[in-house]
Amino acid sequence: MRTLTGRQWHMVIIGLALLIPLSSVAAEKKADGTGQKTTIQQKAPTSVNKGNEKHEQKSRCKESLQNNGLSKPRRVPVYRPPLRGAPAGRVAGGTRGFGKKFPCLCTLVPEHVGLTVSEQPCLYYFLSSETNLPLEFTILEQRAVYPLVETRIQSPSTAGIYAIRLADYGKRLKQGIQYKWFVALVPDEEHRSKDILAAGAIELVAFQNDLKERLKKAGGLEAACIYAEKGIWYDALACLSDEIEKNPGDADLIQQRAFLLEQVGLSEVALYESQRGTNN
Repeated sequence: MRTLTGRQWHMVIIGLALLIPLSSVAAEKKADGTGQKTTIQQKAPTSVNKGNEKHEQKSRCKESLQNNGLSKPRRVPVYRPPLRGAPAGRVAGGTRGFGKKFPCLCTLVPEHVGLTVSEQPCLYYFLSSETNLPLEFTILEQRAVYPLVETRIQSPSTAGIYAIRLADYGKRLKQGIQYKWFVALVPDEEHRSKDILAAGAIELVAFQNDLKERLKKAGGLEAACIYAEKGIWYDALACLSDEIEKNPGDADLIQQRAFLLEQVGLSEVALYESQRGTNN
């Protein structure tokens, strides 16, 4: 029988703690046969409120980035969060008592469970500066004992946004299952409680036919906008990031990613991107 290591117990406990709000919501729905319908009705704003919220959101993004010398791009992905679930507790890695000796670490995720239609999605994280510290990636299925993936990854040589591709590990997500994923800097191998940890949540959902049809004629930029509009966070970010990788000097693409990140409260990363776009 396989025995959990101290490190694995540490990740399991953190994962379970962060998933407790999700389990509570599921229990409430089960207790009330109409729970799901009631929850959606309570969360759904009126059409007027939706319009106001969308306008205010775009205005905040525009103002924030324009203040840093960047004008509004031609086409902006507008992210519409799905009306489902509960906050998953986005965790960003701070310095945690180490002063400014270590960089800040952040997963590029919304504060709720982000959705994907890809069985092998790309997961993105941000590091504020280069580091030679060990870096670990873990993804844990809800209620599972052992991680789906737990591995060391290459430490970035510069500050920036980096991708973790699940396909590189030969693993696939299961539809309708929520996963918690972590990136951790390890300052002290002997005391893992000192890890600088960032986390996010992800769920694979069905690829609807209407979404497939719209994407058939869409290029990378248009696809990012379509995914964002449908609340499919991970694929929207991946489409934009793929385009940036193909065209690293395109300031407009970098700006669009900054707007997308700003919409889910990742203001520091958005500012980093806007400054990078200005310098290109």
